[in-house]
Amino acid sequence: MLVSILIATVTFTAAFTMPGGYQNEEGPQQGTSVLIRNAAFQAFVITDAIAMMFFLSAVFAHFVASSVTYRLRAALISMVAMILAFIKGTYAVLAPSPGLAIATCTVCLSIFLSVFYLNYKMEKTMQEAKP
Repeated sequence: MLVSILIATVTFTAAFTMPGGYQNEEGPQQGTSVLIRNAAFQAFVITDAIAMMFFLSAVFAHFVASSVTYRLRAALISMVAMILAFIKGTYAVLAPSPGLAIATCTVCLSIFLSVFYLNYKMEKTMQEAKP
């Protein structure tokens, strides 16, 4: 659990600390990543988003597995807030490349919603199986 949280923290930071730095020259590209059009950078952003969502999903699954209700509510609220912050921050950083920004946001949302739905179905099935 602790390792998942630490990895999620590093992954969150990696998304906003752009490799290669930012454009410093005045103009429409100022403040954007130097590597925004680089295929390897684009792959990094997508895989970073995937890693972030799976690590957060692992933490989420842990809280769902615990039967303490107040922890689950607090975990859900904080997880959703962190995911939204990650998605919005990533989109803001990648705005000069709308395709990459939209793809990253779509990957994040689809993974988390899938895990959320699977956990919900599993929990419901387990509750129905109890005599």
